[in-house]
Amino acid sequence: MKAVQMKSIKHQRGLGMIQWALVLAVAGFFLMFAFKVVPLYAENRYVESALRSLVSAGDKLEEMSDQEIQKKLDNFYMVNNVRSAGPNKNIKIERESEWVLVTVDYETRVNLFWNIDLVAIFNNHLDSRHPSVCCRPAPDTRNSKKIE
Repeated sequence: MKAVQMKSIKHQRGLGMIQWALVLAVAGFFLMFAFKVVPLYAENRYVESALRSLVSAGDKLEEMSDQEIQKKLDNFYMVNNVRSAGPNKNIKIERESEWVLVTVDYETRVNLFWNIDLVAIFNNHLDSRHPSVCCRPAPDTRNSKKIE
C-alpha cells in the first residue's frame, strides 16, 4: 500500500523549472503583444470620436469649410493626445453638391521585436448622408443606379 502511495505522489510533482519557464515565456509574449497593440486601437477610438464630434456639435457638415473641419479634427487630436502622424496627415474631404465625405484612412506600424513589425490599418469614414454609420466605410452609393 505504501509503495502505491509513494508512486502516485511521485507522479504528482507539478511543473518543473523548464515548464515554468515556457509558461512564463508564452505569457510574456502575449503581454508584450497586448502592450504594443492596445494603444493603436485606443488611438483609433479617439479618431472615431473626433469624426463623431463633427456631427454631434449641431453644425451641419455640408456648411463647414474644409479648413474648419481640419481645424476641429486637429484640435480634438491635440486635446486627446493623438500622437501618430497617420490621423493628422491622412484627412481627406470629398464634396459634392449635397453631401460631404470625410475619410481618415491610415496605417500604423509598431516594432514588436527585432525586425518584426505589426501593421494595423484603420479606415474611418464620415458620410454626411449617413452620420449614424460613422467611422465605417459606408456603401458607395455615388455611382449606383436607382432601380425603378
